[in-house]
Amino acid sequence: MHIERNPLSFEEMFHSYKERVYSYVRAIVKSNDSAEEVTQEIMIKLWLCREMIDQVENLDAYIYVIARNKSLNHLRKAAYDIRLLNELKSFIPDEYSNTEDRMDVKDYELLLKNAVNKLSPQRRQVYHLSRIDGLNHDEIAERLQLSKQTVKNHLVEALKSIRTHLSMTGGATLVLTLYMLS
Repeated sequence: MHIERNPLSFEEMFHSYKERVYSYVRAIVKSNDSAEEVTQEIMIKLWLCREMIDQVENLDAYIYVIARNKSLNHLRKAAYDIRLLNELKSFIPDEYSNTEDRMDVKDYELLLKNAVNKLSPQRRQVYHLSRIDGLNHDEIAERLQLSKQTVKNHLVEALKSIRTHLSMTGGATLVLTLYMLS
């Protein structure tokens, strides 16, 4: 099947694997919405790598390795987000519960944007690729031609800087609100 030259072949492959991949991912991530999201990411990755698929000896194994890796990355990111959420909760005073006193979401988004804009260009790019585009450390390292450890260091420092900025500007509830609304 020459997928890169035949869009119908890719469509056939897509329909052939979509439900199986979804079921496999769902068993790992335990959430229908997350499984849908991860399955879509996998199908996009397959489309982007379609020129290489003809060279793959075992397409089933290739797709399931991608599915496993994307699923595990999703779980790692979710675990990290929970830790970040718990850390941010520690900045919120107990008496701060009146919703009328809280800033609205646009103010929160502006605070986060300001915190991200204070990052160096490379840290901002690493942060964006990780948190906005959802790439893992290996993918970012490959794209930016950096070592995986350099990517990790940039991300750790970016997140530390963002947390510091938010805690100093009273924006610790920013991430909490955005999580509740998403």
